Amino acid sequence: MKSRVLKNANSCRRRHLSGRGRRGLSLLEVILSIAILGGSMAVIGNLYHLGYRSGLKAQLLNDANMIAASTMAELVVGAIPLESAGDAEVPSNPGWFYSVDIQESMQAGLFLATVVVRRGEEESAIPASISIVRLIPDPDYEPEEDME
Repeated sequence: MKSRVLKNANSCRRRHLSGRGRRGLSLLEVILSIAILGGSMAVIGNLYHLGYRSGLKAQLLNDANMIAASTMAELVVGAIPLESAGDAEVPSNPGWFYSVDIQESMQAGLFLATVVVRRGEEESAIPASISIVRLIPDPDYEPEEDME
C-alpha cells in the first residue's frame, strides 16, 4: 500500500516537473474573473458618484449656511431693513436667493426674524436650502417705566 501512494506521488511530481499538466486558466475561469471585475468596477463607480454628490451637497449647504448667517448679521446691524422681504438675490453670491420674514414675538421689544436662503432654480441639480431663526431687538422699542 505504501508503494502505491509513493507511485502516485511520484507520477504527480513527474507530470508537474515535465510540464505536461495543466498550464494556465480555463475559459470559464477567465470569463468569471472578468465578470467579477466588471461588477466591482460598476459598484466602485456608483460609490464614487455618490461620494461626489454628497461632497457637493455638503459644500452647497455650507455656502447656504454662511450666506444665511451673514444675512442675519446684516439684519441685526441694520444694513438690511427690518421688514419682511421675499426672494431677493444675494448681491455677493449670484444664483443664491434669500427671503426675510419678520414677526412679532411673545416678548415685548423683540422680533422673530427668519432668514431662508436657497439656490436658484436654474442651478438646482442638487437643491440646497437653509433657514435661520433668531430674536432681534426692536430698534424703536422703549420699555414702560414702572409706576411706584
